[in-house]
Amino acid sequence: MDALGIVTEGEVARLGESWERGTVVLAWDSVEQGARNITDGNNVTFHEFAHQLDHEDGATDGAPGLPCKDSYRSWARVFQENYDEFLQQTEAGKKTVLDSYGATNPAEFFAVATETFFEKPRQLARKLPELYDEMKKYYGLDPREYFGFRS
Repeated sequence: MDALGIVTEGEVARLGESWERGTVVLAWDSVEQGARNITDGNNVTFHEFAHQLDHEDGATDGAPGLPCKDSYRSWARVFQENYDEFLQQTEAGKKTVLDSYGATNPAEFFAVATETFFEKPRQLARKLPELYDEMKKYYGLDPREYFGFRS
């Protein structure tokens, strides 16, 4: 059943799902594939758990639970500016550091940005520095350090 109450029957192949009540469903072959290449920016585990974090404040809208109003103001400004620019680039067929699936909606943008943050930190920091800084503040770490790339 979807959010509108429409029930669809049949088999559907999915890489993963994140449900609002805390359940994460992952296809094991997709988990393995994401773990095999830790620098391609595609990782269903990071993606679906980003949705879980996004659900924390009740709305799945690309803004996870943040510590204070100032954090929300900064997050909203940076994410909206970057999302708008990303949509323009994607619609124009330009290649970006983020997977084009992030253009689906703000929640998918956050999940795709999370994948990129952890798997392509140097590229994300170089191409979208304000977005990278917001992600770094939110996650409380700098993945560039894992790969030997310091700020």
